[in-house]
Amino acid sequence: MTKTTILYVLDPETTIFRGVTVSADAGIKGIYELIGSRKIDAVLFDERHSLYLNNDGLKDGLTAYTIFDGYPQPLAGKLVLAAESRDRLYRTPLMSLTAAARHFECCRPVLDPVYATGCGSNRKGMLFVGALCGFQARIERRAPTVTEGEA
Repeated sequence: MTKTTILYVLDPETTIFRGVTVSADAGIKGIYELIGSRKIDAVLFDERHSLYLNNDGLKDGLTAYTIFDGYPQPLAGKLVLAAESRDRLYRTPLMSLTAAARHFECCRPVLDPVYATGCGSNRKGMLFVGALCGFQARIERRAPTVTEGEA
């Protein structure tokens, strides 16, 4: 019988934070598969947990990222939370998904249309009320959506 471990995975694209079952013997390959990359890094979550991430995640064309309490820069790509273990690379986190989720904020850039509010002109001609005259960028911030149970 194969032993399994549940690790917590946060996907900033969907904001879903859930437990995922991996083989306890998978080692680093289990982390690679969950993150979707072989270029991973680890960040100390607290004294008993580590947060694994794609160290190549911050790149051009970024559509979502995560803010982690107290960490100085955004984290891109899927994140994996695991408890430290003396006999293996990782084990199931020692806290609930809900408790862990409080440390994260999922963010994505959003473009809002800006419409003309009065008649006027620009370099290309007249602008009429309600005409699209550009876009304004903002960052949408959401708490992770905790999904109990395994995927």
